[in-house]
Amino acid sequence: MMKRSERWLTNRFVTAAIAVFCTLLWGTAFPCIKIGYEMFHMEKGDVPAQLIFAGMRFLGAGLLVLFIGLMRNPSKMKLRRNDIVPVTILGFFQTFLQYLLLYSGIVHVSGTKSAIFTSLAAFASVLLSALCFRNDHLTLRKIIGCVIGAAGIVVMNLGGDGFGGFLLFGDGLVILSNLSGAVGNVISKKIASDRNPLQISAWQLLTGGGALTAVGYLCGGRLIFYDVGCVMMLLYLAAMAGAAFLLWTMLLFHNQVSRIAVYQMLIPVFGAMWSAIFLGENIFTLPNLLSLFMVCLGIFTVNAASG
Repeated sequence: MMKRSERWLTNRFVTAAIAVFCTLLWGTAFPCIKIGYEMFHMEKGDVPAQLIFAGMRFLGAGLLVLFIGLMRNPSKMKLRRNDIVPVTILGFFQTFLQYLLLYSGIVHVSGTKSAIFTSLAAFASVLLSALCFRNDHLTLRKIIGCVIGAAGIVVMNLGGDGFGGFLLFGDGLVILSNLSGAVGNVISKKIASDRNPLQISAWQLLTGGGALTAVGYLCGGRLIFYDVGCVMMLLYLAAMAGAAFLLWTMLLFHNQVSRIAVYQMLIPVFGAMWSAIFLGENIFTLPNLLSLFMVCLGIFTVNAASG
């Protein structure tokens, strides 16, 4: 039985607002991570250092969510024996594997293709949800909605840095990264039925972030804090990730996966817009506005099909 205080999380307007807010936060990661690399003096292609950067970001996010949970209800944040395996599996797919594959492959992938590949997470989540949950059927309207949204991302990137050929250790790894994120969405929904979203978010971020940091150091990576700006950037990225993952987990707990996951198509759109803002460029171009319209239309179509 859903608590009265939690029923607002199933309201369509509230759900849409929170999901858009999450993708808006994740979109800021695009320019902030790039700026962070410059602040930490990372060389292009220094994957071990990038893994440490990502790992410390998610470790910080996990600690933040854990602190909030302990302040609210310490007993619900304890990791019980039967929680260890499912939470670790979630951390493996949603944080560790997803970002290990992403940072390993994105150096060989153009910005155009990496943005388009992001839509695969929404596609895969809708498909996997239909296979795993009886109440989340795959319908023609959901498929059409995903296609419209993906087409919007393609429109945004027309005239970009090109598509080129397919590289197994570039394009392939980025695609697998997005599929890993989709699996994480489904696992999060599966294990959240009798667990606290704060507990799930905190421990999956801690396990996944810890593993990324360890792998980065074992591969010879180092992260040097040159000034207070480096600390502030990492703190922002950690707070952003913690807030977004927590809210996202709560939405998945109370709604169909397909209804929520389709909002991930907004991430590359917001990423492009935030990047343009930070670079002082004009974001109100015809491709950007048309892309936003098509992605929103796709999201509306999928949600209308979800009943």
